Amino acid sequence: MKARDFLTISAAAATALALGSAVARAEIPETTIQMAHVYNPGNIWFETTEKYAEGIEAATDGKVTVNIAPGGTTGTWQEAIEALQIGTNNVVLESIGTLDRYDPLPGIEAFPYLIRDLDHFKKVYYGDMGGELADEIEERTGFKIVGAGYRGARKLSANKKVETPDDLKGLKLRVPPLKMYRRTWELLDASPVPMPALEIYTALQQGVIDGQENPLEVIYTFKWYEHQPYVMSTDHVIGAMTFIFDANWFNSQPEELQQILIDEGEKAMLWATDQMLAKEGEYEKLLEENGVEIVQPDMEAFRATVAPIKDEFPELKDWVERINAVQ
Repeated sequence: MKARDFLTISAAAATALALGSAVARAEIPETTIQMAHVYNPGNIWFETTEKYAEGIEAATDGKVTVNIAPGGTTGTWQEAIEALQIGTNNVVLESIGTLDRYDPLPGIEAFPYLIRDLDHFKKVYYGDMGGELADEIEERTGFKIVGAGYRGARKLSANKKVETPDDLKGLKLRVPPLKMYRRTWELLDASPVPMPALEIYTALQQGVIDGQENPLEVIYTFKWYEHQPYVMSTDHVIGAMTFIFDANWFNSQPEELQQILIDEGEKAMLWATDQMLAKEGEYEKLLEENGVEIVQPDMEAFRATVAPIKDEFPELKDWVERINAVQ
């Protein structure tokens, strides 16, 4: 084939592809998607939803607009997810584990010391296993999840130094209202207090709780360090954020729009992962500058103390073994 002929064919193929995309976009009706989350300006996850919205609007030539309700303005994350089922929300940004209220499987995201490090995180969530996990979660819960964003390792912040599990005895510790988190800290002999994230600052300020656990980025941007002089690098969970849809709503959309929601969601979560990696060390320095002491606890003691949890969630056994086996 002559070079000129190849270029002609390539140009024709490009034209056909462009026309096909134009036809696809023409089949997408003008609509508004309602998105909700509990994060505030300056937070990576706040910015991630904006990236997602911009990507959707650009990919649909403005036919689809995204209205974002940030900072818990439409309620707690539990209420936001419930609103997906009645249609007042279409997408919520939260961690995969928040869906364990509907089935135990999503709780695998919060299984203590299961994800070993960033490399392991990427191999689990960005490979075939991540797709299988998402599909099974959808089948079991009725929610579709799109993308996986690295949250950073979860740390313990408290009003006292904690170096071993023995130091946790009786510590009133805020945990997300999810089974896996509550049981993890019960095994560590703390006193877990399930509470919405939006109530943590006031609860710390008033002494209702002695501590909480979250990634550094959340501890810093929500200013919980103002009442927590110690942050312990327990690194007990390396979690994943995601975009959550009601599966029935998602599957009722035109196929072209479904693909855009998937493609742009995955892009936004990859962007968030890169941002978190770039800033994780910065958050530690900022906390230290605000008087926080970063404590390196006895990690082996923490791991050993929570190890029996594997026997308490037998329905997760196969997935735990598969994830552990990823090298």
